[in-house]
Amino acid sequence: MHKLALVFAGQGSQYQRMGLDYIENNPMFKEKELTASQILGFDMKEILESADARFNETQYAQPLILFSSILGYETFKTLGVKPDAVLGFSLGEYTALYAANVFSYENTMKIISKRSLLMQECASKNPGKMAAILGLSKEVVDNLCKVASRDGVVVAANYNSPIQVVISGESIALYQAMELAKELGAKRVVELNVSGAFHSPLMSEAANNLYEYVKTIPYNEPKYPIYMNTTALPLVANNLYLEMKKQVESSVYFEQSIQQMVQDGITHFIEIGPGKVLSGLIKKIDINCEVTNLDKYSDLDNLKGWLIEHGFTK
Repeated sequence: MHKLALVFAGQGSQYQRMGLDYIENNPMFKEKELTASQILGFDMKEILESADARFNETQYAQPLILFSSILGYETFKTLGVKPDAVLGFSLGEYTALYAANVFSYENTMKIISKRSLLMQECASKNPGKMAAILGLSKEVVDNLCKVASRDGVVVAANYNSPIQVVISGESIALYQAMELAKELGAKRVVELNVSGAFHSPLMSEAANNLYEYVKTIPYNEPKYPIYMNTTALPLVANNLYLEMKKQVESSVYFEQSIQQMVQDGITHFIEIGPGKVLSGLIKKIDINCEVTNLDKYSDLDNLKGWLIEHGFTK
């Protein structure tokens, strides 16, 4: 029996004007844009249309990607198909929480506004970098991070696929880890264009402050199982606030999450949000998975055909 999961894009996949096509094709989404702009304290449309690339800055990128992904999810809902599970990559976990009705739209936006500002402030106080290592196993990357940790903080931040791990930490230690990876035969070692050492202990202050904030916000039991970045297992609602804290400063177990979902019977995945990064990673994790994506409104017809082809709709 086929089972469907939705996966939601994370930071780094943003691009100019993302999500605006949904509003152009569904004027009802204009209200969501205005509500978000009011909560965030900036004009979302103005930032998305600007040519100065402000949408790449963490304080803007996180809420804008979330907004675009939520519009994608709301558009998907019009097809009348219910997923069997949801998963978000890092920032995308907040779209998953929204999709599972854990938080209201307004509260999801309030939380992401707080999270993005806290992470940007933390990155300024505790400077760091991130790099992708391709072609080495996670065990080898974990070990080289331990060796490089003699020079400072460096950890595996994202377990993306069997041959791709992103590391995060203080510059000296991170560069040492990058050199070790090259010596050990990594196919590629690429420093990422990010503003901080996300998903590392350098984000602990942001994690603690976010925890204190989210504890004041009510939540609902999830409508669908949400596989969490920190555990690769479905959320136990009582642990929600603690999981949100840990997610900021801990590794993202994306590969392990996909493996667990497949083990639990998921056969088909739809990536929702800007870009197709997760679709590519899922195929690398398990070639037997059927994967498609909904990035732009113009993808909707292809998605309808895919759902019919795979027996989810008639």
